[in-house]
Amino acid sequence: MKVVITGGNGQLAHDLKKEVPGEFEVLPLSHQELDITFRDDLLKKLSQIKPDVIINTAAFHKTDLCEEEVEKTFKVNVEGVKNLVDYCGGENCILIHVSTDYVFDGGKIETKEPYNEEDIPNPLNVYGISKLSSEFIVRNYLEKFYIVRIASVFGKAGASGKGGNFVYTILNKAKNGELLKVVNDIWMSPTYTKDAARGIWTLLTEDHPSGIYHMTNAGYCTWYEFAKKIVELSPYNAEIIPVDHTTFPTKAKRPLWSPLTTLSEIRLRSWEEAIEEFVKDI
Repeated sequence: MKVVITGGNGQLAHDLKKEVPGEFEVLPLSHQELDITFRDDLLKKLSQIKPDVIINTAAFHKTDLCEEEVEKTFKVNVEGVKNLVDYCGGENCILIHVSTDYVFDGGKIETKEPYNEEDIPNPLNVYGISKLSSEFIVRNYLEKFYIVRIASVFGKAGASGKGGNFVYTILNKAKNGELLKVVNDIWMSPTYTKDAARGIWTLLTEDHPSGIYHMTNAGYCTWYEFAKKIVELSPYNAEIIPVDHTTFPTKAKRPLWSPLTTLSEIRLRSWEEAIEEFVKDI
């Protein structure tokens, strides 16, 4: 089975390549090799490759910049996805589309219950709105698809265009002996891309039904709690101070509560186990 991975230089794509089961032939394509917004070029290239599956990890995901560059955000995150959908619909190709916890508004903070796949989305920012729009396109145009929501991603490759990830940032600051001020009133579910990649491959190897799947590591924490755990696992000593999210003003409004859980049989290990392995490995 031939699989094309868009956004082939990203940290999720990196682990999708490393964790691929033997029965799949994988072709990761970077933004330079396949720009999903160039419809004619995309359709031509995919018609030559003839993939059985496309895993779309390509996205414009700089959340604050999305507030300013709305047209670009929708061109990549919505129009680009529609181009992929049009190809998949005409060629009986399965689309696996990666989405985000930012499709939710954080309203469940009152009950402290994580969001599952049946909860109703209500995004607060342009990035989340664009990703939810892409979800509707995938669901309404295709019969065979998987929408995979991940969140607060960390992987060894680092985030393309973001200069690493939160874990690397914390470790670097701790190594340099810097004082760390980290937000302690935003809750989320960290996602190790290695685990998410394994879960995505499981969708195919076990032929799960089409639908939405939450694929974060189990459990949740604040960014402060996450940073504290990272430093505890490292050889460095650093002072970490919990602060309110208003300490670091952002252009995009973010949900204060966006932990995810799943109703599916594909369950990832706890975020604590994942970050322990990650920090030890690097």
